[in-house]
Amino acid sequence: MFTHSNHPLVNNVLKPMLEEVYAELGYTLVFQEAEGARALKLLNDGLVDRDVGRLEPITRSLKNALSVAQLDTINVVLYCRLDIYCDQSVLQDTMSRILVPTQDATLKLLTREIVTKLYFNNDWQSILTMFDAGKVDYLLWIESHLIAPLTLKNINKTATPIGPFALSHLLHVKHKALAEAVSDKINKRLITLNQPLANQL
Repeated sequence: MFTHSNHPLVNNVLKPMLEEVYAELGYTLVFQEAEGARALKLLNDGLVDRDVGRLEPITRSLKNALSVAQLDTINVVLYCRLDIYCDQSVLQDTMSRILVPTQDATLKLLTREIVTKLYFNNDWQSILTMFDAGKVDYLLWIESHLIAPLTLKNINKTATPIGPFALSHLLHVKHKALAEAVSDKINKRLITLNQPLANQL
């Protein structure tokens, strides 16, 4: 039993990759979607066996789970409409509004030092459509090796002080005997994996 978040990177790349990795080890996977806090509690309590991938700051408190492979490195960037100011200072502007493409507690925790009003929504395609149409001024987005930058025309982009974070595959300590074999197979897959997701969202 694997918990996972509902994100295109997880659904389009990581879940299929892990299905192949574990099939080679003789396992058939069952997936259960769960938001960050709930997924980590289920894993820490041994009610599920593994989690597809979670960000490192969220996993530090786990006592009964192991990080067996780093799947990616996540950077959080700020996208701004082309005709407005775009700088990290936007994150501390109480008059601004930023759309965040998740309702998961994970990114809410990581963005807790941002003063700007944040609106959370996990419908990625609608978010991108609204932003591209100029209905949203600012958008927090994640980029990584496996997620290509957005190709929208109407944007500026700036870095944020959020991250970078390791995205790691986790398993409960009762399965630690599998850790080395899983890690080796994942790392071999990641060497050849090169399928950015911007055009799949």
